[in-house]
Amino acid sequence: MSRRSENGNVTTPWRPASAEERALVLKELEAILSNSHFRTSRRYSALLKYIIEAALEERFSDLKERTLGVEVFGRASDYDTSIDPVVRISAGEVRKRIAQYYHENGHGTRVQIELPVGSYLPEFLLYPSDSFEVQARPEPEERIVPKTGARSWWRRTGPIVFAVIAMAVAGTFIARHLLKPAPEQSDQALHGLWDPVLQSTRPVIIVLGTTHPDKMPPESKNTTLDDNVKRPYHHVSVSIALALANLAGVLHQQGKGYEAKEATDTSLTDIRSRSVILVGASNNDWTMRLTRPLRIHFIFGSDGVGRVEDAANPRQTDWELDNTKPWSSLTSDYAIVARFRDPTVEGTVMVIAGIGPWGTEAAGEFVQSPQALGQLAKMLPSGWEHKNIEVVLKSNVIGGQPGPPIILSAISW
Repeated sequence: MSRRSENGNVTTPWRPASAEERALVLKELEAILSNSHFRTSRRYSALLKYIIEAALEERFSDLKERTLGVEVFGRASDYDTSIDPVVRISAGEVRKRIAQYYHENGHGTRVQIELPVGSYLPEFLLYPSDSFEVQARPEPEERIVPKTGARSWWRRTGPIVFAVIAMAVAGTFIARHLLKPAPEQSDQALHGLWDPVLQSTRPVIIVLGTTHPDKMPPESKNTTLDDNVKRPYHHVSVSIALALANLAGVLHQQGKGYEAKEATDTSLTDIRSRSVILVGASNNDWTMRLTRPLRIHFIFGSDGVGRVEDAANPRQTDWELDNTKPWSSLTSDYAIVARFRDPTVEGTVMVIAGIGPWGTEAAGEFVQSPQALGQLAKMLPSGWEHKNIEVVLKSNVIGGQPGPPIILSAISW
């Protein structure tokens, strides 16, 4: 099947045969892994590197889900792939990041790498050298520190998705298998963010935003299981589920117990005197209630526009998302990551929430990334680990999917 590059040049999948051709692929792999889409995550980089090297060495039998789980993610040789989807989830994220990389850096790239959906065997594309003007490859762009950056969120799908994602709420087992402890996760910045959350003797409670809580009709005692599962507004969205997987992965690595509940089913008694993680904004009343007194908080106006507002900087009006526009036309989303002691809860509260779903997903990625948190630590004053903090993030939306988080603002008190 022929493919078209960002420049409009057409080619077909190609198998490198000589040492020189394999070197071209490895050079392209190095460029991809040095880009911000991959260098902030060892997990996705390790998977892509293993897949490419195995393909070039013609170790095709190693490109199976179980083998990848064992070799890349350290799973036991007899682990159950049906209940531990770490390879499938990580491969999907790798595909997304490769697409984002070529969207931003594809011009002038002679060799391109693809990972087809449903396969762990990569495809290589070689474009004729005379089909490109000679251009210098752009230096990898730093995505984390700029004061003004761009990022995005990913596609909201129809009601059928919510039924599929019921597994994320009903069986948060994904989080207990998703991530294997890695040396990078002992970084001081990651502990600086998470240690106050982990200090409670009780399990952490993760409170999940539920799509359209105001449109969720009450269930009667006669509601059947089938109706419960298929109700379009009953379950959390994909972005909430992915954020949950990231959060629960960190907690599992730190040996901390947790439970997850939908916001609509959570009472003050449930969250009092323990550490709480709130996921989602407009679909999570607890997020809106507990962040309202903070300097940086969400505003969802009657005009359909959602905003991240900084009370100390009212002239900052760029952090907004127009929820009335078609989702396919939106190019960025904004999120708040916060950690603070709350007098109502009488414990530590962490907020992982975007104006839209892309921001929530990017925020979930941010709090588990030692590299991103290392950048945050450089922006905050000494001792931030023991203070309340708020961070504003931006995520560029590319093809309906969120890019990595960019820090726009960070405060501590």
